Amino acid sequence: MSAVHFDDLRYLHLLWVVLLVGLAGGWAIWQRRQALRRFASSGLLAKIAPRPTWTRPIARLALMVTCLVALVAAILHPRWGEAEERFTTRAIDVLVLLDVSRSMLATDLIPNRLERARLSIRDDLLPALGGDRIGLITFAGTPTLSCPLTNDYGFFRLALEDVTTRSAARGGTLIGDAIRLAQLSFDDAVDTSRLVVLITDGEDQKSFPVEAAKALWEDRQVPVVTLALGDEREGARIPTADGDYQRYDGRIVWTRANFDDLRRVAAASGLNAFLGVGTRDFDLGEIYRQIVNSLEFQQRTEVEKTQQPSRYHPFAVIALLALLIDSFLRDGPPRRATIRLTEQQEAAA
Repeated sequence: MSAVHFDDLRYLHLLWVVLLVGLAGGWAIWQRRQALRRFASSGLLAKIAPRPTWTRPIARLALMVTCLVALVAAILHPRWGEAEERFTTRAIDVLVLLDVSRSMLATDLIPNRLERARLSIRDDLLPALGGDRIGLITFAGTPTLSCPLTNDYGFFRLALEDVTTRSAARGGTLIGDAIRLAQLSFDDAVDTSRLVVLITDGEDQKSFPVEAAKALWEDRQVPVVTLALGDEREGARIPTADGDYQRYDGRIVWTRANFDDLRRVAAASGLNAFLGVGTRDFDLGEIYRQIVNSLEFQQRTEVEKTQQPSRYHPFAVIALLALLIDSFLRDGPPRRATIRLTEQQEAAA
């Protein structure tokens, strides 16, 4: 067994309280015996009360002290060794392609397209995964693998929290490059179903996204699910940090969602999953569950090793057992059997 570590050794000072309880309990037992001796002489006391013993009061006090010591040990959270946890998950890998170009700052979705997409991934998609691996690619002018495929949803949340329009090194919108990076980001496991979820407003700058989606489907049988955000008719303005709107040649820029290209990207695979969200509210978790029901996937058993897990459970059980045993003990004399007399015996008596 490796060395034992504790979460917080400051709780060791609670042992002084345990010591005081033990001393107070011993003093109380002694005072009780002295009070009985002062109440009557030893001869009279033997007739009016059973002879007091030391065994049971000391046993109860020992159980109480044991319970408190075990609770202090549990509070310290001792850690040693390692533990293995086996869990069964669906063999599904999901790569989210999130558009972080400036057009995603348009406010036709509240608070804006990018923030609404981040919230839907964090609050809707992650709870619906059920152990599936997830990764994140952010893209604008260049794509970046912000989080590789992982079961660690906490790590994924941290990567997602850092996503801004500055997450891409260059401006613009190159959806095709993001899809090609996704193809390189999947591993070669043969028993795993794969899925790409593309969240964008669809404004592309000649990166050939349809061809990239076709290549992804033909080479690796990975479908691309497209979520189109934003108003495709009137569009919306892009606010700037100084409270104005983005301008080009002195005129305010209006950004419109491009649903047509995203429909063709989705149709490049056999799944053909296009979702024209527009400016409506949507639940990405429910969308994911519906898509997964149409996929063929296998169950995958994984083993996760935890170094020095918390071992407070045995000490909590010891404290509980000590309390249970104490509840069956009593300080008085043992109960004697009740003698029932027959009617003849009562008459003779």
